[in-house]
Amino acid sequence: MKCRKCSLILLIVIFFFVSGSYCAFGAMNLNVVGELTQQFTLAPGARIRGEIRIENQGDEAGDVKIYLADYLHYSDGRNLFTKPGTVERSNTPWFSLSPSQSIIQPKEILKVEYTISVPADPKLRGTYWSLIMIEPVPKALLTPPPASKEEATMQVVTVIRHAVQMITNIGKDGEAKIVFKDRQLVKEEGRRVLKLDLENTGEKFLVPHVWAELFDAKGQSTGQIDGSNSRIYPGCSARFEMDLSKLAPGSYKAVVVADNGDENVFGANYTLDLK
Repeated sequence: MKCRKCSLILLIVIFFFVSGSYCAFGAMNLNVVGELTQQFTLAPGARIRGEIRIENQGDEAGDVKIYLADYLHYSDGRNLFTKPGTVERSNTPWFSLSPSQSIIQPKEILKVEYTISVPADPKLRGTYWSLIMIEPVPKALLTPPPASKEEATMQVVTVIRHAVQMITNIGKDGEAKIVFKDRQLVKEEGRRVLKLDLENTGEKFLVPHVWAELFDAKGQSTGQIDGSNSRIYPGCSARFEMDLSKLAPGSYKAVVVADNGDENVFGANYTLDLK
């Protein structure tokens, strides 16, 4: 089992109308104990059990629900959270979770047990994934204020939910493939930044680190320019950035490398005109 720390916390704002003036502030403060990404390498037909621990660090008891969701992300900033089983490589059909809802007392830790049962299908290849969502249930939704005929106001309830990414790799099989889709050379806050959009068109989950080496008109190397790194699920894309502010204006040949830290290394060549 391999775990990588990755925080995925979502803010939900719920609007609904109530009669009369009403304001509610929850005193439950949820925290996921341990890693927010769990990664397993399993064979078809294998089964594994584990648990997610949720701590109420607040001073009041609260209700929390736990459920599965599918997840996609794109280089334009979109993050899609969809019904379980709607994404082609969703592993939600392999899961069982218990409990699905519970009350957590102050300073208490709730243990959510899960089982992953991989189908005995020899055609399974690559990476399958989903999210375990941990979401507090606002008291305002459970016990709305008493009705009043005098006035109607809108209440805003803010809910912060956590997501634990659950990644299942089927053995070491599956194609690793990245496509360099788009590039932009922009100026932001006085910096010259190269932005690259990479898409994972393969079957395996990748975490590439992107860097570049630029050569000036005389063929002299400017040295390695470090960039960003990001995870990319199959069928998803991510944006990577490199700061080129220290380079003098001019025309450069750029060799860009996306290194996954293993045998999977990808590259592209560009001509960049820095102004």
